[in-house]
Amino acid sequence: MTSPITLAAQARGYSKSAKELEDSGQPERARQLYLKAAKLYNDASASAPDNMDKNTQRDLAEHLFAKAQSLKGPSIEYSGAGAVNSTDNAGKDDSSLSRDDIILKEIPNIGFSDIGGLENVKEEIRKAIIYPFTHKDLYKMYGQNAGEGILLYGPPGCGKTIMAKAAAKECGAEFISVKTSSIVSKWVGASEKNIKQIFETARQCDKAIVFFDEIDSVAVRRSEAEDYAKRVVNELLAQMDGVDTADNDLLVLAATNEPWSIDPALRRPGRFSKMVFIPEPDLDARIAIFNLQLKNRPLDEAVDVKSLASMTSSYSGADLASICKEAADIPLGEALRGEKVRKISMKDFATVIDKRKPSIVSWYIGARKSIQKTEEEDVFSEIMQDIKW
Repeated sequence: MTSPITLAAQARGYSKSAKELEDSGQPERARQLYLKAAKLYNDASASAPDNMDKNTQRDLAEHLFAKAQSLKGPSIEYSGAGAVNSTDNAGKDDSSLSRDDIILKEIPNIGFSDIGGLENVKEEIRKAIIYPFTHKDLYKMYGQNAGEGILLYGPPGCGKTIMAKAAAKECGAEFISVKTSSIVSKWVGASEKNIKQIFETARQCDKAIVFFDEIDSVAVRRSEAEDYAKRVVNELLAQMDGVDTADNDLLVLAATNEPWSIDPALRRPGRFSKMVFIPEPDLDARIAIFNLQLKNRPLDEAVDVKSLASMTSSYSGADLASICKEAADIPLGEALRGEKVRKISMKDFATVIDKRKPSIVSWYIGARKSIQKTEEEDVFSEIMQDIKW
C-alpha cells in the first residue's frame, strides 16, 4: 500500500500543476487536478499514523476540494468526514473517476512456460483458476461452480501479479487489472459505483479474469474500518455473490501481502473460496529470473547463473532484479570515472549479495505477529512455518 508520505507528495504535485493551469486560464483542467489532489490528501489522512498529520492532510483535502468547486460552481457539498452530497446535479457524480482511471484491460503476453520453478504453485493455480475455464462442462457436470474468487498472497516482490497474468493467458481470458488505489473515493456513493462498474465491464466480456492487486487497500476488516470503507466491502460482497454461478465465464483474482487484514466475510467459501500462497522463488525460479534480468547485460564468462541462484536463497524476485542492477552499476561507475570498460564479474555480484539481505525477512516477522493477533495461525500455516534464512 502506498505510504501517506508518498500520497501527500503526489497530492502536492497535482496541486502545483493545478495552480499553474488555473493561472494560465484553464479552469476545467485545473479543477480536475485539484480534485485528484484532494482525493490523495484524503487517502493520506486515512492512513497517516499521527493524529496531527491526519488533521493536516484532511484540512488540505477540504481546501483543495473547495478550490475545485469554486472553479465550477457550488453544486456539491463537502464534509470533513470525506462525504459529498450532490444537490443541484442529482444522480450525477462529477467527482467519481472514469472507467479508464479504474480499469486496465489487456491481453497478457506471459504464460507459465515463461516463469521458472514454483511448479507446485502453478498446479494449485491450474486447479483453482485455469481448469474451471478450460473444462467448464466437466465442472458443470459434477455440480462445481466455474466462477468464483481466488486470493493470491505471500511476501512482496515474489510474482503474484505475474502469476495472475500468466493464468489469464493460459485460459485465454481477458485480463482486467483494477487500480485499487483509484477505487476508493471519499465522496458518498462513488466508491460503490466504481466497484459495480468493474464487474459490469467484466460481465460484458466473453471470458474474463478481474484482478485486484493489493486488495487489502479496499477490503479491510469492517470491524476496524470507517463507514465509507465498510460500504466498499459491502459492495464487493454483493458483487462477489453474483460471480459464484455456473453460468459465468468470470473469475475474480486478488493479490495481497496482508491477507489477514482482509474482511473475513470476503474470505469465506463462495467469495474468495481459495487462497493460494505464492512464496519466494525456488532455485529454478531464481535461475529463470537471473537469466531474464541479465539477458541484455554484458557478462564476464566466469559468471555462473546457477551459482548466483544458489547464493540467493530466500531472496524475492524484486531482490534479484535489484542485485542485477547494482552489480551492473559497479563496472558502469568505473567506466564513468574514466577507468577501463569491462563486463560484469562474479566479484561484482558477490559484493552486492554480501551487503544485501533478503527483504522478505522483515515481512515474515511482521506477518507472524499480525496473524497471532488475529488468531488465524491455522489459516496461514505456510507463513507460520519455521524458515531458515
